[in-house]
Amino acid sequence: MESPTATIRELRTDFRSVKRKLEQHGSVVITDHGEPAYMLQPLPRRAVASAPLPDYYARLRQRQPTGLSEAETRRLWEEERGDR
Repeated sequence: MESPTATIRELRTDFRSVKRKLEQHGSVVITDHGEPAYMLQPLPRRAVASAPLPDYYARLRQRQPTGLSEAETRRLWEEERGDR
């Protein structure tokens, strides 16, 4: 089975059709002034192992300051009001 052909102009102006040919046939011969000049082939697909996403909530909880106790909150409000 002979590979389909496409011109350099087709690559520039209508790449979708060249891509379709490439997906259907596995390779495309690119012609330059009517003469075969290049062979276009897709790269083999690699299995990409996705890294686990970081636990953003746990990181946020680590960086947040701890809350004030009830006694500390009461003391803070008393100081702010000037009751002391």
